[in-house]
Amino acid sequence: MSLHKILWRQLKRLELDADVPPNAKDWQRFLAHVEQTYKQGDQDRYLLERSLAISSRETQALYDEERRRVQEALRVSEGRYRTLFDNAVDAIFIIDVQTRKIVDVNQVASNTLGYTHEQLLHMTIDDLYPPQELARTAGLVDQLHKAGNLTFERVHIRKDGSQLPVEVSSIVLEQDGRKVYLSIARDITQRKEAEQELQRLANFDSLTGLANRLMFIDRVSHAIQMAARRSKRILAVLFLDLDGFKAVNDAFGHEQGDALLQMMAQRIRSAVRTSDTVARLGGDEFAILLEGLADEAAVEPIVQKIIEVVSQPFEFHSAQAFITCSVGVSFFPSGGEDPDALVRNADRAMYASKGSGKNSYRLFEAHMKTQALQRLELGNDLRNALEREEMFVLFQPQVNIKTGELFGLETLARWQHAQRGVLLPDDFIPLAEEMGLIIALSDRILLRACEQIKAYLDAGQGSPRLAVNLSSRDLTDARLRERIESVLERTGFPPALLELELSENTIFRDLDLAADTLAALKKLGVRLAIDDFGTGYSTLSQLARFPFDTLKIDQRFAHNLPSSPAYAAIVNGLVTIAHNLGVELVAEGVETEEQLRLYREAGCYLVQGKWFGMPQSIENLESVNFNA
Repeated sequence: MSLHKILWRQLKRLELDADVPPNAKDWQRFLAHVEQTYKQGDQDRYLLERSLAISSRETQALYDEERRRVQEALRVSEGRYRTLFDNAVDAIFIIDVQTRKIVDVNQVASNTLGYTHEQLLHMTIDDLYPPQELARTAGLVDQLHKAGNLTFERVHIRKDGSQLPVEVSSIVLEQDGRKVYLSIARDITQRKEAEQELQRLANFDSLTGLANRLMFIDRVSHAIQMAARRSKRILAVLFLDLDGFKAVNDAFGHEQGDALLQMMAQRIRSAVRTSDTVARLGGDEFAILLEGLADEAAVEPIVQKIIEVVSQPFEFHSAQAFITCSVGVSFFPSGGEDPDALVRNADRAMYASKGSGKNSYRLFEAHMKTQALQRLELGNDLRNALEREEMFVLFQPQVNIKTGELFGLETLARWQHAQRGVLLPDDFIPLAEEMGLIIALSDRILLRACEQIKAYLDAGQGSPRLAVNLSSRDLTDARLRERIESVLERTGFPPALLELELSENTIFRDLDLAADTLAALKKLGVRLAIDDFGTGYSTLSQLARFPFDTLKIDQRFAHNLPSSPAYAAIVNGLVTIAHNLGVELVAEGVETEEQLRLYREAGCYLVQGKWFGMPQSIENLESVNFNA
């Protein structure tokens, strides 16, 4: 409050009469008030000034202290930021929004890209992108400014020209009065490699590197749409299956079998054009897509070339071996209008090729579909055949041509089908193996053969031994010895007259397993024979490991003896080997008098084959003349 206002109030308080002048006492009292007021004003002003002075110093001190604290915090924060910036796991870029110039980078960015820190500060971020990536920049920038942050994948170019896939996370910030992008780029090379590996596994066969079924079907579908329907060019699908692959796989093991599949994949690939697709569908099955053929006849030279390269010999353990193939062909649209139908019908044509002698090809025909359906029906009938006792046995005589005596009978299975009549083993044995019925079938055949020959023995007709074939599945069955012992006990058949035959390749699939199994069978008192000897991959040193009683020479030797001195020499050698090993040698497939003579001259006197008649029921054996 100002002094004049204070004085005015004091005058009002005197309540002086306007007509009566103030006396000395009044003036004295007024002046006392004035003096007191001035003293009070001075005192208040002093106190105010002092208070202001103290407050100003304290405020300044507090301000200075806060400023020092903030500066220290900023210094510490900036140090921590720089430490984090320079030691981050990922590359960090600060980029000017307007110029796209790199304002700052961390050490990881320099190390990753191969540039120095100074070199990067003289570059724009676009200098790190390949030309094809620059087209995406405008769209990414728009998204980033709209959202404020964005994560996307890009490719950076290193100083040496190599490409680096990265995942970039960017945000827009204010720095020193300007807008910048803070971008963190993470190296995703391993992730991309993993994605590529997953893609490869999803579309390619891991063993051969060829396309797998999924990719093949996709390629066929695309070919139907793009090539066949638009350009009207011929489209063909080939289905290829290796003949005899199982024998090689069984003899040498899966590792060598895989090596063979890899070799065959290369051979097939070399026999077709680079534009054609070759796939492995599984096991020893391959498929080939041929596009742009002028006509259906154009497929023949390609298929013939494939068959030729597949059939070339290959080496296994310093021994030469051969594999052939059977091929089926279907054309679009006559052989199917969709990928599945084309592959399925090519598969049917392939089975027809196998049925006609293998190492050849067949074109799909409508009746093959009917045959495939019949095969499916036959599989269903086979299950019922075992329950209905439709299986029966015939016997092929084994004769000693030196004495004219019947020394053995080989069991041959037959199926009395209700609609199709009598079926031979080739019609149902492979089917039984596929369906998992071969063990049940083996047991049924063994039981029937033992029952009939036991009755033959009891009737005093003679004492030939009984030969029964076992499958590869039988050899791996842990209950094999128990199964055979059960049949012997049930029928009372003499173990010494039972000869169990196993093919050469079946035995040498797993030598240790075969040795254990055959030793267990031998304890039953039965005889053991190697069937089809000379067609597999056994060696004489391996033969010595097993307790065989008989070697049976494969029938192809009989077919080739008259025209091949080499086969005659082999037979002579086998006679000597059998004699030295103390085993019998039986020749299979003898059909002519000349074959019989050649075996006799070689010193092989135990033979069997159509020369002595077709396989017979046990009741008809009495009418067979065994004199050679």
